Amino acid sequence: MANPLRVVHVYKSYPPVRGGIEGHVDLLTRLLAGRGLRPEVLCGAAAGAPAREVRDGVQVRRCFTLATVASTPLPPLLPWHLRRSRADVVHLHYPWPPGELSYLLAGRGRPLVVTVHCEVIRYPGLGRLLHPLTRRVLSMAQRIVVSSPAMADTALLAPHASRVRIIPFGVDLDYFHPDSTAQDPIPHVPHPRILFVGRLRYYKGLPVLAAALARLPRAHLAVVGEGPERVSLEQALQAHGCRARAHLLGEVSDDVLLRLLQTADAAALPSTSRAEAFGLSIAEAQACAVPAVTSDVGTGTAETVADGVSGRVVPPNDVAALADALGWCLDPAHASTLRTAARAHAEAKLSAKGMTEAIETIYDELTSAAAGRPRPLHGRGRNR
Repeated sequence: MANPLRVVHVYKSYPPVRGGIEGHVDLLTRLLAGRGLRPEVLCGAAAGAPAREVRDGVQVRRCFTLATVASTPLPPLLPWHLRRSRADVVHLHYPWPPGELSYLLAGRGRPLVVTVHCEVIRYPGLGRLLHPLTRRVLSMAQRIVVSSPAMADTALLAPHASRVRIIPFGVDLDYFHPDSTAQDPIPHVPHPRILFVGRLRYYKGLPVLAAALARLPRAHLAVVGEGPERVSLEQALQAHGCRARAHLLGEVSDDVLLRLLQTADAAALPSTSRAEAFGLSIAEAQACAVPAVTSDVGTGTAETVADGVSGRVVPPNDVAALADALGWCLDPAHASTLRTAARAHAEAKLSAKGMTEAIETIYDELTSAAAGRPRPLHGRGRNR
């Protein structure tokens, strides 16, 4: 039997830190481990988390962080840890400049895959400063993975089009599933109920969501997550006169989140910036048969619903469009049809299994080419 393929994933954080990219890396590496690969993760340190651990077959190394600048942890020993890694393939998750620099310093010529989740939006000056580093690393990548055609068409990736592969992010369809018998974790909150899940950040469109809720006088909003924009959200809800119909739940356990999804009537992600990479919370909602509304910010968000079938895609910063779309999702006349369509869309387009198989195929292509041997078909048959 061939030795199992080793792949090291490099990103700034990893669970228990919550976030869309963190969740994607966590799921992908766990599924790769389940397919017989030996995935590793190199990331920054996290409060209360061990420096080294094995999580569901994934070896995790959290590197000492000297400081955090512009939301970017700076672990000085990351290049050293990357050089010491025995991985056959390096998989960077962009943007995280320390990871990109570490590959230049310590990649040791190993095949490189880069997943481009989003562009540097909030700090354009920093993005311009780091552009030479980004350009160099992307030119060295044998494959660049994006979640949608919109991301593939960005100016950032135009020079590298021949090496770009579109692989929509997926969710675990066995875990995220509809269940009409699920126990309601918030029985005191009336229906119809809209669910928002995510870090409360500047680009999530929370003031837009508050204004839309004001136009839906029968609906209640459940918000899962914490972040720096919580106070701004509360102020917007108060200003629009709908604070009493909004329920800010903070962080919740995975079990509670699943039951919140299974008992929701609609989900919303009204992001306003390309800093929103994909919107896994909407993919999870669709997997649980929840109709959803997302804004199209030019990344992968529009891929998470079938517009007009399992939900709606609306322009960013458009309160009227968001309210109308949510009202359409909440209309009991076609609730059953929308729920069926949501699950069908998730099964057809948002499967983590399909995503993982496509990523493994890329690894097989690169390692087989490096070894000068025919690549295995469909990335299967390794160490089985």
